Amino acid sequence: MIKKQKIVVGFDGSNHSKKAVKYVIDNFDRGSTIYLVYVEEMLTPLYLSNPSLFIDDSIIKKIREKTKKELKQQADMIKKKKFKVEYKYIEGYPPNQIINEAKRENANIIVVGSRGMGRWKGSVLGSVSQALTVISNIPLLIIK
Repeated sequence: MIKKQKIVVGFDGSNHSKKAVKYVIDNFDRGSTIYLVYVEEMLTPLYLSNPSLFIDDSIIKKIREKTKKELKQQADMIKKKKFKVEYKYIEGYPPNQIINEAKRENANIIVVGSRGMGRWKGSVLGSVSQALTVISNIPLLIIK
């Protein structure tokens, strides 16, 4: 069992991010605090040349509501396992926002899944876990 820690877990709803949460629950002391962080790439209306293909404000609102509900459900599950948990939904570039949250909470470690890909598969920006390995100066654990 890994001693009491402040742990930031990057969560995007994917199976890989759920494995990261499970790893933390199974391997960290129950006195630890888990900061569950869901970072959504900036969602803006997108209108294409074909009027039937667009993402407008109402669709964005539905995506956000679903995401926040999923995030709360995950946090509630963690609480049932007797961990302290806080959760946040943030917009921005995921690697930077995860690091910002880890610094803000004075986290000991960041834990992420190896390949979540979030809601927007094939993102041009690439893998969050890969970017974190390059830019994080906080210890990082990637769960495969």
